[in-house]
Amino acid sequence: MTRTTLKFIRLLVPGLILVLEFLPLLKFAGQSYKINDGWLSYSYLTLIAVGIGAFYHINNARYFVTNASHKRIDLNIMNSLLKLYPKTLTQAQHNFLKEKKRLKNIFYNFIDNDKSLTAKSENVYFNGALWTSTADAFIISTFSSIIYLIAGTLFFKQKEVWLWGILFGGIALIAILLHLLTIFKHINIGNDQLEFIETNKLKELETKIDEILQQLP
Repeated sequence: MTRTTLKFIRLLVPGLILVLEFLPLLKFAGQSYKINDGWLSYSYLTLIAVGIGAFYHINNARYFVTNASHKRIDLNIMNSLLKLYPKTLTQAQHNFLKEKKRLKNIFYNFIDNDKSLTAKSENVYFNGALWTSTADAFIISTFSSIIYLIAGTLFFKQKEVWLWGILFGGIALIAILLHLLTIFKHINIGNDQLEFIETNKLKELETKIDEILQQLP
C-alpha cells in the first residue's frame, strides 16, 4: 500500500460508514432507495463519501480516539532511538531531541532513504489504514447508535429502529477492540524497523543525533 492510497482510504472510509449507517433511517422515514441507482450509484456514493470524509478529516474528528495511541507509538520510536545512542545524555539534551519531532525526523529519514525500510513501510501504511478505519468505525457507529436510539424513542417509536441502534453500538464495541489490536501491531512493526536500524544504521544514527545536539543553545 502506498501513502497516496492510505490518504484516500482515510477520506473514503468515514464518509462511507456514515452514509451506509444512516441509510436504514431513510426507510423508516418513508424514503425508498436502491444501492447503485440514482444518487446511490457507486460513483456518486464514492463522491459523497469522500466529501463527508474530507469534512470529517478537516475537523480532525478521529483525534479523540487516535491521539493517545499516536503519542504512545511516537514515544516508543523516540525512546528506542535514544536507547540505541551510545553516549550519555543530559536531561536538557534528552528533552531537546524529543522536541519538534527531531528524533522522529531521523527515524523517517531512514525510512525514506533505505529500500529495505521503505519496503517495510508498506506494512505500516496498511496497518495505519486499519488503525484509523477502526477509530472511525467506533466514533461514527457510537454516534449512529445514539441517533437511532433517540429517533426510536422520540420519533418513530418502532422496535426496529432501536435494534439498529443496538447493532451499531455492537459495531462500535468491536471497532474499538480491533483498534486496540492495531495499536499493538503498529508498535511491533515499528520495533521491526528499529531493529533494522540497530543492526545496519547504528553509526549513522549516532552521527545524526550528534549533528542535532550541536544545535542545542
